[in-house]
Amino acid sequence: MQWDITTSRTIKDGGTFRERHILSRFLTTSLDIIRNWPIDRDTSLINAKHFATEPTISLALWTSSYQSAKLNKNIICLNNESSKVYYVPVRNLDSIPQTDLNRYKKQKFATFNQLKKSFDIWCLEVENDSNWRKSKCNCRAFLKNFICKHVVGMGIRLKHCKPPAAAKIVPIGEKRKRGRPAKAKTALLVQ
Repeated sequence: MQWDITTSRTIKDGGTFRERHILSRFLTTSLDIIRNWPIDRDTSLINAKHFATEPTISLALWTSSYQSAKLNKNIICLNNESSKVYYVPVRNLDSIPQTDLNRYKKQKFATFNQLKKSFDIWCLEVENDSNWRKSKCNCRAFLKNFICKHVVGMGIRLKHCKPPAAAKIVPIGEKRKRGRPAKAKTALLVQ
């Protein structure tokens, strides 16, 4: 059974968790939710609730992915039987030394500094002949959202996707400002 935000909202607004109920009332409410679950998700109905099968990519993620794809970093690619594994240097590294890569693959570190250096490498796995959105990364953002700037940036680098024009407006190295992007330019400029 998959859970979504609207289901949580329904439970909270239904009075289940806002106040304490006796056990019989709690069980009745829970059974009502479970009974209505398949009806709400029936795809033949007009107002059916659909599950997201792919993570959505926000404009901020497109922007940071585009900026990371345009950086001149040496990415190492290794082929497996069913996938390609990319090792991406992060932070201020432009390339990964072979000794650090070997140590990263073995996951055996002699000193604490070697362990710290291993966090400067992200491992990105892309399945052959597959959808680039189903790639896997070992960064924190991917583990939380199932999508990260490394996955989208690799999709841009490999020309599997094209970022929207609004993502290319922000200069490299800068972050997108909060709020909706302006549609019109300042006065006296030709659009």
